[in-house]
Amino acid sequence: MIKNFLFLLFLVMGVLLVSCGRGEEAQGKDMVPGTVESDNQSREKNAPSYAEQQSADSAAEEEAMKSQMAEEAAEGWTEEETLLSEHILKVGDTMQVMYPTNENTLYHGRDITLQGAEMYDSLEDAGLDKTQVRKEVENYDTSGDPQWCSVDDTKILVCDLTIKNLDENSDGDLHIGEFMIAYADPSTKMVTIVSNSPAYFSASSSRLDASDYLHYQLPGGESSDMKAAWLIQDGYEPENLYLCVTYDVKNVKDRQYFRLIE
Repeated sequence: MIKNFLFLLFLVMGVLLVSCGRGEEAQGKDMVPGTVESDNQSREKNAPSYAEQQSADSAAEEEAMKSQMAEEAAEGWTEEETLLSEHILKVGDTMQVMYPTNENTLYHGRDITLQGAEMYDSLEDAGLDKTQVRKEVENYDTSGDPQWCSVDDTKILVCDLTIKNLDENSDGDLHIGEFMIAYADPSTKMVTIVSNSPAYFSASSSRLDASDYLHYQLPGGESSDMKAAWLIQDGYEPENLYLCVTYDVKNVKDRQYFRLIE
């Protein structure tokens, strides 16, 4: 009787253990793929790759830049109209070049003396070696639009200059582009730029084909003689061409101009 009871008891306990084991197994299988593995796989599948994220970020930056450029273009800008002043210099005179110390004061940083100026029809007439002259430069036409000018299709304006660097704190690295050839309309006296990029520069500290060709070295306190030649396209009368400071900080009425051809 007791044996039969114990047998039934063990049988019931066995059934219960088996049932509990199956329940835990089923619960374990549901947990792993349902909440951890399957969720991770789903996230990995839907998440963008690193390259895709970088591409998306770049596209967003590009759109933001385009939007900013569009806003700036919409605002527009107007260039100050400059009339020829009464301060006209001639060959042998010296122009004082001023630079801002702050918003209210200027300092005398450079002197430029025009030793001579001449217009030529060709490089040969100007006595310049074609291998030492840039074949093309960007000038401005009489409408103020930029255009590429070829040395074979333009006249050559040659200027002999003496430049003195008065800035004792300067590192000596200067740029001839701070001086430009300008045109003054004979009827309106309106001044417009012709070129601030010489095709030939004798004092260059670099190579003809280099981007820094128009740089030159002139330590503070020293002066140097140099020759610069600008290409002048048709439409500009030589007697209405002037040499002046490209970004003159002086009052418009106080600006100085070298008359190049009498």
